[in-house]
Amino acid sequence: MGQAIKNIESAEQPFTSQVMDAEALGQWILRRLGAPLWKVELTQCHIDDAIESAVRWFAARKGVYKLGMVLLKSGKVSYTLSPEVDIVLDVIFEAAQSDISLIFSPYLLMDEKVPYDVFAAPQSIGIYSSYTQVLQYVETAKRVLSAEQDWEQRGRCLYVSPTPRHMSRCIVEFKSSVFNLNELSERDHDLVKRYALANAMRDLSLVRGKYSSFAGAQGDQTLNFDILMTESKEMIEKLNEEIILSGYPMKFSTG
Repeated sequence: MGQAIKNIESAEQPFTSQVMDAEALGQWILRRLGAPLWKVELTQCHIDDAIESAVRWFAARKGVYKLGMVLLKSGKVSYTLSPEVDIVLDVIFEAAQSDISLIFSPYLLMDEKVPYDVFAAPQSIGIYSSYTQVLQYVETAKRVLSAEQDWEQRGRCLYVSPTPRHMSRCIVEFKSSVFNLNELSERDHDLVKRYALANAMRDLSLVRGKYSSFAGAQGDQTLNFDILMTESKEMIEKLNEEIILSGYPMKFSTG
């Protein structure tokens, strides 16, 4: 007599946001311009050009932050960068196995650290200036003894100094101009979407602007080419300001 009671309560499915690929973005642009209810006088080539222009704009103005590794070889100072690397932001070298610069320190502070109890003694405030001198001395000693490595980007090559004596590795932080749309964050993807739409609006305005109106059953129909051009210019100006504010923090460059 007893029957199992089936749970028919509908489980709420959470909304999942997924960025668009190039094909989906092209369809989104056409819908924003009125398709399929209105005729959009653009070919697929126009849509592809609008997306490509937006991607290149984003790559030039911001790009994607990535990490890579370079294998440093003994006696070699120049390394050809991958085509994926646009601008090197920073290079992190492996810690040297032996650093004799500390033995030249004029102060007997273990690991160049100020003892903890010094900060609790107001009368010993003079040691702070001495500690600053310690740091400056150690940095100078490292440079003189070639214990601190440096780098510089020249075109498509990365130069390191001093000349490596042993094989080691370094981590390279760089801005990449090679990426897929679905790799972007939500904010960056939104910038590319709106810039591609602005490009498509500009092209559509140029096409429609060839004829200011066309004959219809109820008289001449006026096209909105001038409105499209004005809106596209305003969108591009606003996006140029937004992408500057969304850029990565400026790093200190050495070399």
